[in-house]
Amino acid sequence: MIQHLLRHVLLISSWLIGWMLFSRMRFLQKKIPSRRPSVSLIVPARNEELNIGKILSALKKQTYENLEIIVVNDNSTDNTKKIVQSFENVKLVDLSSEPPEGWAGKSWACWNGYLNSSGEILIFMDADVEPAPEAVESLVALQLEHDGLVSVWPYQRFERCYEHLSLPFNMIVIGSMGSFSVFKTKPMGAYGPVIVVSRRDYEATQGHAAFKDGVLDDIKLGRLFLQRGYRVENFLGGSLTKFRMYPQGLAQLFEGFSKNMALGASSLGPMFFLVFFWMVGLYSGMGYLFSFPYSLYYFLFAIQIYVVSKKTGDYTIVDALLYLLHYLFFFLVFFVSLYKVIFLKSVEWKGRKIRV
Repeated sequence: MIQHLLRHVLLISSWLIGWMLFSRMRFLQKKIPSRRPSVSLIVPARNEELNIGKILSALKKQTYENLEIIVVNDNSTDNTKKIVQSFENVKLVDLSSEPPEGWAGKSWACWNGYLNSSGEILIFMDADVEPAPEAVESLVALQLEHDGLVSVWPYQRFERCYEHLSLPFNMIVIGSMGSFSVFKTKPMGAYGPVIVVSRRDYEATQGHAAFKDGVLDDIKLGRLFLQRGYRVENFLGGSLTKFRMYPQGLAQLFEGFSKNMALGASSLGPMFFLVFFWMVGLYSGMGYLFSFPYSLYYFLFAIQIYVVSKKTGDYTIVDALLYLLHYLFFFLVFFVSLYKVIFLKSVEWKGRKIRV
């Protein structure tokens, strides 16, 4: 009897914690900035021939006029450089060799973008982001309003079935940062796809140069700003910023998530325990799927997943009902990532081996 009671308490408590993790989600919305400072938008790009043309076309349609667009070609082996050169009024920073000893690729690219920029506001945006015409204008308004660092996790857009397997990764990334929970904690860091800072603050903190070898550059940059006394405000993309993270197939999705999943988990701090407890209940619900009345908890978690996930990507009720498959896939990827970090001490991404 006591065992059954404890089981119910565990499942109900973890389900409630799930709601607490996602209860205060904030979305990027259209805003008009109080003034219009010069903006340098920096796109680090390594082997991004499938994305770079799309993001540059979108940036050319921005409603914000005082905008400098910079693409840092991070020693690409594809047609990234050639595509960038076909766009007028886009500054190309061509890094034709590997990063210096001690530097990680993306941090090196972002730093070189900053060195070649002139804007009062710096926006670092991944090449796979799809900004709406009002995105830059709204990002500038947010940065001026909040000061410090503003970051955005874009809405997940899908075109192929395997992309739906990103569901657990997406929810964990959003929930683990602590920005949208009922708990009054500082965020664990920033989201990497879109980061907005003032030039003054970036220089004062030394930006990406402060953690040259960081694989988790987004989390480390956010923490750097927090440690120096600046505000860090995180948002979800909503309708203004979207992206397709891994459009080249299941293998790319697997490699992309396994490169930093274990490291990301180890960097969560206090939020790790809340996310872990939520997932204990979630996996327990999966285990009791065919054991009534505990099977009801599976559907309670499915409802929770559907309500939260549909606000963050092209997820459907089918994804929620089949969350067992999604989270088993996550389990596999996580342990592969753990193996790479602990035993291989390196991960690979876009043809580059990265020491961790």
